[in-house]
Amino acid sequence: MISGPSSSPRLWLRQLGSRAPWRISSNQKLSTSTRHAASIEAIPSTQPPSARPVETRKSQLIRTYTSLMRSSPVILLFQHSNLTADEWAAVRRELKRAVTAVNSAGQPDLANLVQLQVIRTNMFNVALKIIEFFTPEAAAAGSASRLGEALTHDLSEAAYKAMREAKPPPTSSYAQIEPLMVGPLAALALPVISPAYLAAALTVLAPVPGKFPAPTRRKCPGYHDPVCQNGLAKLVLVGGRIEGKVFDQAGVGWVAGIEGGLDGLRSHLVSILQGTGLGLTTTLESGARSVWLALEGRKKQLDEGGAPAKARRRKAAAWNQGRTFTDRRDDTLPPLRHRPLHQKTLPNKKRKGRATAMDFAPYQSSPPEHSRVASPESVTSPRPSLDALAASRKSPPPLQHPQPRRAWGGDLDGHTADGGGGGGGGVWASNDLSEFDTSLGLRLDYEACLAYLALPPLGAIVLLILERNSDYVRFHAWQSALLFTAILVLHIVISWSSFLSWILFFGDVALVALLTLKAYRDAETLDRFEVPLFGTIASRILDDE
Repeated sequence: MISGPSSSPRLWLRQLGSRAPWRISSNQKLSTSTRHAASIEAIPSTQPPSARPVETRKSQLIRTYTSLMRSSPVILLFQHSNLTADEWAAVRRELKRAVTAVNSAGQPDLANLVQLQVIRTNMFNVALKIIEFFTPEAAAAGSASRLGEALTHDLSEAAYKAMREAKPPPTSSYAQIEPLMVGPLAALALPVISPAYLAAALTVLAPVPGKFPAPTRRKCPGYHDPVCQNGLAKLVLVGGRIEGKVFDQAGVGWVAGIEGGLDGLRSHLVSILQGTGLGLTTTLESGARSVWLALEGRKKQLDEGGAPAKARRRKAAAWNQGRTFTDRRDDTLPPLRHRPLHQKTLPNKKRKGRATAMDFAPYQSSPPEHSRVASPESVTSPRPSLDALAASRKSPPPLQHPQPRRAWGGDLDGHTADGGGGGGGGVWASNDLSEFDTSLGLRLDYEACLAYLALPPLGAIVLLILERNSDYVRFHAWQSALLFTAILVLHIVISWSSFLSWILFFGDVALVALLTLKAYRDAETLDRFEVPLFGTIASRILDDE
């Protein structure tokens, strides 16, 4: 009975002795740093220490997930809801069929490398933290031990400390994808970025009508099998991680929809850069081209305008010379248009006889004008330029003329000017006076004032119906109708308050007085006094008419 208990302590000591010294040092905290450093130096490089027990399934899952994220640039996350084994098998079968049918010309065959696997959400979360916030190179550089690289694996103390102390910023990839990691998840991993394979996978797992359509029943009857459809109904795409960036469903669809894959994206980028360079070159050359075109145009203009300019100068010199000769003549000689008709239309015989009767010798006893027929006196000047000057100096006609219209002469004595004698004065007067005509036969200023005095807007509307000739009167009628219609509506709106109604009434009286005064004064120059907004609308209506 005594020998039994004595053998058990020896067995326990034997078990302790069989353990490796680094295992004991890793589980027990030594009091001195010297003994801890000595134990680390004694650790073999093939069995580095870890913050977690390496034999557990959780530790192996963390290593698997970190390796998966480092080796797979494309990972799509799906939420699944209790799929059965048959449903998983049917979904993987259709996924395999879809990626196998992809034309892999010019790119590696990824049909056997595309995998859909169920992941543990908590362990995937830890692995994602390690990937985002732990840098093995920085941890190895900061370690004082010669085994620095061996102490910076994914299960090391440095990785565990970086994961626990990490405070993800809102802009980090982890902070963006963490809200998506809820509930049971499944991951679709691709070893390379291939839009073609990604699009083929989406046609099965997350079809989009028009962009990633599901296969038809005739082409793929297995896809429409009830077991496969039940499994696909329980899969929901929540997002993805592509090249370390987080994408939502729209972003994943954009990557899968790139035509031509990465080569097509590169060619598109090259075309954009070439277009930008071409646009920059065109912009830089446009300034010099504009200057050159301006100089060439000016040169061409000078070349084409040289001959006409010389001709104009010669013509002006000849005209000045002829004018000087005309000024030297006797002022008693009337112009040709004031001569009697019989002098202008003489027969050839008479003109010949008259020419033989005249003496053109250089030395004569009397000037040749004595033999000419005297012209009748004319009230106009022999020179048309003086007639035009006299007509321009004459005071303009009065504004308010009675009906019918009076023609204003172009002579200085107030007589009616004809079309030929006054240098066109009668034509000028008739064109100018047409602006002051009215349909009602009233003075222009009085009729314009009626637009504001005759109970607007009713009187203005009546004036618009009756007056058809004067644009000045119609403008004020339109302005009065629009303005006082708005004021009438405002009166109706504030009719509940007598105080506001009286204030608005006095404002109406002041406004009527102001507009009437403006219409009366501006009638002389036909200027339009436009009320803001209403005057502009009235002018547009009048221009359209």
